[in-house]
Amino acid sequence: MLRLDRGNAYNHTLKIAVLDPSTDPQGWSRPRMQQIMRERIHLLPVFRQRCLSTPFGIHQPIWVDDPEFDLDAHVRYVACPAPGGMKEFCALVEQVYANPLDRSRPLWQLWVVEGLEGDRVALVTLFHHAYTDGIGAIGMMQNVFSEVPESNSLGPAVWRPGPLPSPSRRLGWALRDLPALLRQVPITVRALRERVQIERQIACDRPNLSPSSTDRSAAGPFQRALSRNRRFACETFQLPELREISAAFGVTINDVFLACVAGSVRRHLTTAGSAPDAPMVGSMPLSLKPLAERPSPGNYTSMDYVWLHTEIADPIERLRASSASAKATKEHFAATKDADLSKIVEIIPGPVVSALVWANEKTSGRYSPFKNIGVSNVPGPRRQLYLGQWKLDRWFSTGQVAHGAVLNITVWSYGDQFNLGALADAEAVPDVWPLIAGFRSSLDELLESAGSGASPVNSPAPSTAIN
Repeated sequence: MLRLDRGNAYNHTLKIAVLDPSTDPQGWSRPRMQQIMRERIHLLPVFRQRCLSTPFGIHQPIWVDDPEFDLDAHVRYVACPAPGGMKEFCALVEQVYANPLDRSRPLWQLWVVEGLEGDRVALVTLFHHAYTDGIGAIGMMQNVFSEVPESNSLGPAVWRPGPLPSPSRRLGWALRDLPALLRQVPITVRALRERVQIERQIACDRPNLSPSSTDRSAAGPFQRALSRNRRFACETFQLPELREISAAFGVTINDVFLACVAGSVRRHLTTAGSAPDAPMVGSMPLSLKPLAERPSPGNYTSMDYVWLHTEIADPIERLRASSASAKATKEHFAATKDADLSKIVEIIPGPVVSALVWANEKTSGRYSPFKNIGVSNVPGPRRQLYLGQWKLDRWFSTGQVAHGAVLNITVWSYGDQFNLGALADAEAVPDVWPLIAGFRSSLDELLESAGSGASPVNSPAPSTAIN
């Protein structure tokens, strides 16, 4: 993630907590927010760490405690433009997001946005995806929020960071650990060779059900280079609606999500005068380790690819095809995750990676692991959460966009909410709100069919739907 940063491509992720201070008799105040942050920052230890390179690039960058860490330098306060609705708020988020983070500091910022409708306050957090992934973010969230209102002061924890390690010390660490890294080279090469064989066998047994890691066909209009600016929109849907569709058709919540994303993109492109006639490759992050099995903080996400069936007009046929494609992608990932493509970056020398990143930028994402559209569905907390005595009203999240994948649609569930966020490059998608509306329309189509007693989706998609 760190090495993919270059120019207009930056790999920070966006987390938005919308707070309802009405649950607190004292209401909202900046001093109390500052107090809560000072008392709880130790519960997010990675937020006090910055990255340092290894001399001569002979090993990976490292995380170290930043002795100059200053909490106030990472927290900003800003007012949402009137009247404080979601469109005004999202326009503000676009401006916040469209800037790279400072590599000389810990890679995060918190923007406290006051003045939202209903006297709500939003905490807009940017942090680099190298710190953690979506599942890890849930763990961080659970450290800071609680299931009951808390009125007692926790008191700040003592923190005494040491000095930054000198270049010579970092070089010594790198030389010490280099043999272990080199021993991984033949293992990784062998695993990648096996991955190629597995993918060939899968393609032979079940052609076209899932894109391979090298498949660039049906890329779509979102396989392009990034500009400087971003567009963002978010909206809350009701999770019981998706459960109703899931039960009616015998599919998963994720199948419904993918079908509605495909339906939304189809509407968007059709309105623009280019109705798709083939499925699109979607990039789907998948976790390599559950939260309880992770030995340390970090990003434990890999990537696989799924067909988004934007070519299918009928919503039920689209859902059937989406279900079959999602199942094929899960099986593909289970068969190939031991040969994770990200392991290549770990064994390639830094200058070679830098050259590939440069070439990726110049070729509009040809060498990027991210393709076309990023889609992610993260099951979040089911119970009501609080920050101090302030109720967490809604929670949104979105991953990054990249050269070659300039649209990202991410959903986080929270309680009975299905919170959808769409992030896009401004030149590729000047207005992302129609994508949110298209998701609503696609969901309504499936709800109507579910209510009419349509037959379950219990068979694979016909081959004509995925060619």
